[in-house]
Amino acid sequence: MPTIRDVARFANVSTGTVSNVLNGSPLVKEETRRRVMAAIEELNFHPKAAARSLSTQRTNTIGMIRTELRPHSHRIETDPMVLDLIDGIAEAAIDSSIGLTFWTIPVGPRETELYKRLVSSRQIDGLILFALRQNDPRIAYLQEQGFPFVSFGRLDPQEGDNWIDVDGAAGIEAAIQHLVELGHRRIGYLSPPNEQYLTRQRWDGFVRGMSAANLPIQRSLVYEGDFSEQSGQLGTHYFLDLAQPPTAIICNNDRMAFGAMRAIQARGLTVGKDISVIGFDDIPLARYSHPPLTTLSQPIHDIGNALFNLLVSLINHESLESFGGKLLKPELQIRQSTGSPR
Repeated sequence: MPTIRDVARFANVSTGTVSNVLNGSPLVKEETRRRVMAAIEELNFHPKAAARSLSTQRTNTIGMIRTELRPHSHRIETDPMVLDLIDGIAEAAIDSSIGLTFWTIPVGPRETELYKRLVSSRQIDGLILFALRQNDPRIAYLQEQGFPFVSFGRLDPQEGDNWIDVDGAAGIEAAIQHLVELGHRRIGYLSPPNEQYLTRQRWDGFVRGMSAANLPIQRSLVYEGDFSEQSGQLGTHYFLDLAQPPTAIICNNDRMAFGAMRAIQARGLTVGKDISVIGFDDIPLARYSHPPLTTLSQPIHDIGNALFNLLVSLINHESLESFGGKLLKPELQIRQSTGSPR
């Protein structure tokens, strides 16, 4: 956030002159006043926010860190779901005089160093976390430091209310029910990476859904992906090479579903007729893929908005009742990538 010193430097005047302009002093020449006002507009300087920052020792900036669990030698893939989440957070921040900063970093020592540097130097007032992991060291560290944070996702036991999550287990159950109603009995499952905590939650939903349909779980029909389109392709080629391949595949995000559809089409098969595919997220591209993707929709943009408001309330020591500890239910969007098996 720009300070009065930044305005003074930009306008090539003293901080006292800037202060006089802000206070409407008649002692400032008109040409100087116009120059200072132009600098204020150019830098988007908010004197009330700046004063509040000085009095509270806050930076009026929040942070968000994306950790790449399985870094590769090539560039990290852009994730439309993450971009939608950031867009929702940024939209809420625009009119709040609070800045947003974002990092992507591979898991490991550098990630730990980044968190320690940000917390110890108080470069930000709070953090938004997502993609929570089993025994997540970030959670333990931030709790130990008493540093404000909120998370997209929850851990057990569900202590506190500084989280918002989507009920992935209920979503997977709904996907299985849809496929069973269409007549599918051999269902492949492209799971999230094992490191993520939501993997266990969604697996519980898969087990419950298969049990409710009286279908056995065959380990040969389970493949661990990493949310990339490539892992969706590899997992689907693995399924199609089986003596008895699945007639439907549940993917734990839309990018893996796109990879699955590409692998199916590469074999000369038709998605939605020979093999059905279900995704998770309902990113915009899901409606325009070939064929349009049946997927579980989660309101990512709205969740980004809510996470921002939740963190601001936490930083300001306000009640979190109206924001936090929310478990949202995904909605199944049925499109042309699913149909009855041949």
